[in-house]
Amino acid sequence: MSSLHRSRPRLRRVIVAAATVGLIAIPSAPAIASDSFGATGTSAVTAQAGSTLTAESPDLLEGDAVALSWTTDAPHATNWVGVYPQGVTPGSTSSTQWAYTAAASGTVSFAGLHAGVWEIYLLAQDGYDVLSGPVTVTIAGDPQQPQPGNPDAAVEIDPIVTSNDTDEIIAREAFDADGAEGWAVSFDETMTDHGSDDYRGWQFTTRDEWTGEVDQMRKRFGRAHDTIVVADAQQFADHPFDSTLTGAPVPVEGLGAVRLTFDSHYRGAAGQSGTVGVSFDGSEPTEILRLDSESVSDDYDARQMNYAQDVTVDVPAGAENAVFSWNLSSDADARYWAIDSVTVHEALAAPAGDPTRAWVMSDIQGHPHDLQHALGDYAELHPGADGMLMVGDIVNSGTEAEWAEIYDVMDATADVRPRQTIASMGNHERYASDGFDANRDRFLAFAERDKVWDEYVLEGPAGDLPVIVLGQEFSGPTDVAMSDAQVEFLEERLAHWTALDKQVVVMTHFPLGDTVSASWIPWYHGHHQMNDRLTSILGNYPNAIVFSGHTHYPAELGDWAVQRRTTGGHADGFWAVNTVAMHVEWDARGENTVGIREITTRDINQGLTLDAYEDRVVVKAYDFAGDTWLREVVIPNPLVASATVEGIVAGTPEIVSTHHLGIKPGAKLTVEEGEWTEGTEFSYQWLADGEPIKDATTERFHLTGAWKGHDITVRVTGSVEGLAPATVDSESIRID
Repeated sequence: MSSLHRSRPRLRRVIVAAATVGLIAIPSAPAIASDSFGATGTSAVTAQAGSTLTAESPDLLEGDAVALSWTTDAPHATNWVGVYPQGVTPGSTSSTQWAYTAAASGTVSFAGLHAGVWEIYLLAQDGYDVLSGPVTVTIAGDPQQPQPGNPDAAVEIDPIVTSNDTDEIIAREAFDADGAEGWAVSFDETMTDHGSDDYRGWQFTTRDEWTGEVDQMRKRFGRAHDTIVVADAQQFADHPFDSTLTGAPVPVEGLGAVRLTFDSHYRGAAGQSGTVGVSFDGSEPTEILRLDSESVSDDYDARQMNYAQDVTVDVPAGAENAVFSWNLSSDADARYWAIDSVTVHEALAAPAGDPTRAWVMSDIQGHPHDLQHALGDYAELHPGADGMLMVGDIVNSGTEAEWAEIYDVMDATADVRPRQTIASMGNHERYASDGFDANRDRFLAFAERDKVWDEYVLEGPAGDLPVIVLGQEFSGPTDVAMSDAQVEFLEERLAHWTALDKQVVVMTHFPLGDTVSASWIPWYHGHHQMNDRLTSILGNYPNAIVFSGHTHYPAELGDWAVQRRTTGGHADGFWAVNTVAMHVEWDARGENTVGIREITTRDINQGLTLDAYEDRVVVKAYDFAGDTWLREVVIPNPLVASATVEGIVAGTPEIVSTHHLGIKPGAKLTVEEGEWTEGTEFSYQWLADGEPIKDATTERFHLTGAWKGHDITVRVTGSVEGLAPATVDSESIRID
């Protein structure tokens, strides 16, 4: 049975917008499809006359099969019975088990359902129109059998302590209700007598407070944690808006460059701009980032929603402090900008040595030809990988025939694939009609292990990189029901590898809430039975990197890779990366999270590469169909020191004359560079009255009479490999 219509929520309609073909291959364009249809609600649960569905026994013990009989006066080859947790409407999410019921009457049974209350429906023709039901069956737990763990168990882990010695972070600001020490807000005086007091200029608030009365895509700021800062011209007034948020001074002495990162949720409009500036030692601010109608699509640009801005800035030689500022200015009828988690880092130097490598992929879903194509490309693009990480949905439903197709691909690519295959179980592995246990066992046979969770180690030139695999142990509740033992294993292994200063990859097919793309949508929050417990654990480990699939959302979106922060955890939280897909691509539609809908935008074949160095992991997204690199993220290892871009110690250049009469017309001038970093190489530009003199680019300059009455200066640029260059002007000399 093709399970496409049941393997994903019915809210997702399988429609490919022709206008989007090739769009993802252009990284500068939003990965957005045209939406030519409305929301798709689920069918009403109303039984039709002429059909019956009856349970042999409504009360069972765990391990018993649920036996049912049916009759219908509307038989069809694709009528079916679906089993759902109590309170779940058919079509709103996947059935836990199902079977075809083609005849006018018959019996069917389902084995392997966990303890709980189940509602079972007779449904029409591969859809969700109810012929009969629900029939309620209660399954009592068997105390002798393993049970799902306690999602509310306390998490008591001291967050890992890091400092600038290893994490290379100079300053971070997460804000609180009163703002932030040393920060200031200003706004144009014309705003004083207009608009809402709550939104006059930049305001400190929370995501819940900000979206309490209006959403309009504000709730998509899933990165937001506790207090955020908002410039909301839309809720201020129908009046021009101009406000600046200025940060506290950040020490930068001795550095060649710094990275400014911050969580950013920007929605633009005509006449609106958002800018970031930097001032060194009280100088006039220099613009380092501009968001406006030239760089951002007005009204909605998915790249700038729930995004992490990352800007590298060269530090002038001798500078001691930097001050960053954010400005939102607009005409009337503007939108908003929200920011959080402002961090200033020392800029990393290029990585040293060769990396330990892996291939990362997910959501193949019955497209073995796409998998085989991708594996051939991986072998050329990313040779020397030690592992192939398959993050779930390897097959479409979990039948033996589907697995046989995957085994054929594995056999055909045996000579080019990495040493080990590391697989996690998704939802599509368990849709075949013979129940959770049988489907799980077929997955485990492929994964070559005896349980859904385990640990592996990638080996390579840069040392070991551990990989922890999480997965669904029970048929329910939720898509990822886990035992306490699995969660405790995660805790123990994270602590073990952290003590060894290692970054750790964690694989789980389903995303955790408010991490990667689409995980801000309500129905993704419930996939993990242990969502809150797992998030709290991982939040203590800034060296943890979670790879998740399932959502099929584009790599170009702002939240493809995120840092998820938690209350009481490490200030930087943990990293999460969306593994994209080797099957169709999805996207969200709608102004408000309530009532959001999802659509299919196009067919794709994409995956990730992973390079692990001693001090960082680099993840890149690749489009195998378009032969195009899409995006990359560098995730530093906060437990070990990294080489950073140091500043050159710049000297004080001085103009001198080789003529015995000194600096006079006719003399030949040269420059004494002063004391610079050892090994500095110099370049020169002579200037007259501040303007460059054509072809005067050596250390010597012939001072002819033509320059009488002018101010002569030499500009010296010093360069050292691996350091940011520095440029210094000499004092000017008046030629009399």
